[in-house]
Amino acid sequence: MERGAVSKGRDKETGENIFPPLELVRLTIPRRVYTNTHMEYTANSIINLYEKRDAIPGLKMVYEPQYLLFFQSKFEQVPL
Repeated sequence: MERGAVSKGRDKETGENIFPPLELVRLTIPRRVYTNTHMEYTANSIINLYEKRDAIPGLKMVYEPQYLLFFQSKFEQVPL
């Protein structure tokens, strides 16, 4: 789950986005549910994404709800 800048919100005085110094993605895995094969597949998928990171487009927010920004916002791809 990535929340980063969307979760951080906006400055109350200026309305500008608050960008964290580092954007992170958290991968949570329930214990005793998955096999080593599942974990290897997941790890290989993450490695594949990292290797293709320059070819993955970013996102821009196109809908911003009043509440629960990180759950209800809508995004579109930004062209490379």
